[in-house]
Amino acid sequence: MQTIIDINLKKREDFYCKYSNKILNNELKNYIFDSCYGDNYKNKIIININMKFKVSDNEKNEMIDVIRRTFGLKVQDELYYYEKSKFKKTILFLIGIVLIIFYYLAYIGVIREIILILGWLSIWESVYSFLTDSKRNYIYIFRLKQLAKARIYFNYLEQDSKS
Repeated sequence: MQTIIDINLKKREDFYCKYSNKILNNELKNYIFDSCYGDNYKNKIIININMKFKVSDNEKNEMIDVIRRTFGLKVQDELYYYEKSKFKKTILFLIGIVLIIFYYLAYIGVIREIILILGWLSIWESVYSFLTDSKRNYIYIFRLKQLAKARIYFNYLEQDSKS
């Protein structure tokens, strides 16, 4: 299966960020990513860039590199965040276990019950996060990887003589 994303560019500036020719326009980046919603996340992605201006093969390669770099860097960031998040969830789980063990060893009235509640709450929160966030993060990262290695085609559209 394939997900096809069509992009219509009227001018070169629509592709690049206004501050640098090495960064993809933020609106375009969001459009490309949002165009993947609704389709199977495992689909191969094809990006068709329809332009009303001519570009050289060199510039086409640079545009492809900008797209790949943009989504490739986003993959790296998300993987880093995902690993840090897993580490924090593991620590929270271990804190919960320690609190429950402390509950059985401590003989301090009401505080003992609070320790038990906090222990179970820590365990519940970390397990719940592992179960719910993991699949969503996996799909997000997988979709970004698909975008980073998408096939990109360029089409030149003739301008109307009325313009």
